[in-house]
Amino acid sequence: MGESSGYGARRLVVGVDGRELQGRPTGTGRYLRNLLRHWRGSGDRLLVYVSGRPPRDDVLDHPAVVLRTVGDGRARGLEWQEWLLPPAARADRLDVFFSPAYGCPLRLDVPRVTAVHDLSFFSHPHDFAFLDGLRRRTLVALAVRASRAILACSEFTRREIRARFPAAGDRVVHVPLGPDDDLPPAPGRAEARRRLGLEGPSVLTVGAILNRRCLPELLRATARLARFHRGLVLDVVGENRTHPRLDLPALAASLGLEGRVRLSGFVDETGLADRYAAADVAVFLSEYEGFGLPALEAAARDVPLVVSRQPSLGEIFAEAALLVPPRDEHAVAHALDRVLREPGLRGRLIAAGRVLAARHSWARTAALTHAALERAARE
Repeated sequence: MGESSGYGARRLVVGVDGRELQGRPTGTGRYLRNLLRHWRGSGDRLLVYVSGRPPRDDVLDHPAVVLRTVGDGRARGLEWQEWLLPPAARADRLDVFFSPAYGCPLRLDVPRVTAVHDLSFFSHPHDFAFLDGLRRRTLVALAVRASRAILACSEFTRREIRARFPAAGDRVVHVPLGPDDDLPPAPGRAEARRRLGLEGPSVLTVGAILNRRCLPELLRATARLARFHRGLVLDVVGENRTHPRLDLPALAASLGLEGRVRLSGFVDETGLADRYAAADVAVFLSEYEGFGLPALEAAARDVPLVVSRQPSLGEIFAEAALLVPPRDEHAVAHALDRVLREPGLRGRLIAAGRVLAARHSWARTAALTHAALERAARE
């Protein structure tokens, strides 16, 4: 895991909201970890602010990184962000502050750069409880207004932010994500399948379970596939965050999928590497997605893809996946069946995915993000 150098001549004092590294980090935590991993070689001083108990993360163990524990962990959300963080950050005389997840400290009077990964709470408000959705919409609007740069992980998200907030204009910058080089090395396929107890084909999907990600359709497609593929298993990695909440175990049972569906919930990075190594096909169905990091990770690990034709998945992965309407279980089942049955198609998808993944890197993501920090500090 090399560290990047060769950034601008000016050395910055960068404040970072590090809360995404606490608890059980998912996609945004991985995003932040990879940025820090590369910024450590920039010559900057990186002050990472967390709430309460500090995370155990190797990326923080470096002379360039200063961990700041602010509060005892009882203050959360806005209370921590607006009342505890700003005084601590001011005392550190920052040049710029980076927020990796949608909202920034509004009461902090230093230049701010904020990553906004999608606008799902505007485009799919039914995925959120009313007050939660209202809070998210309000805070991201305020963060866009307050930030000198807003980072969008796809061209689709950049267009969407600019359409929703025209005054943001050129402050919205497209910074694509990286693939899988921060995950543990891939185990051998046979070893991974042994660890997971797999005998037949493995279909994998990764990501927090939301209603827009069409899990009922995927389960029904799996029920169709199971008639023709002995021992087939669908592994669903991600916590159930549906609203209204879906009873996925009950749905799987009603479809006769006992033993065929594994609702694995949160999985650590070693477990994730095992699943990519063991998978015969990865499927990502979503009516709306900001980027689709797990799909890129799967492609980087030679797993053929079936993805939604909706943006941004349908834009980013068009050349490296079979595209399907995410709510059409017949089309989903047919696409998965083709990948499992047609070696030639499978090989073409793997090769195309490898080419796509090679065009992305966390080093480039970190460099582009650092450039945005430098511009913000300079303006």
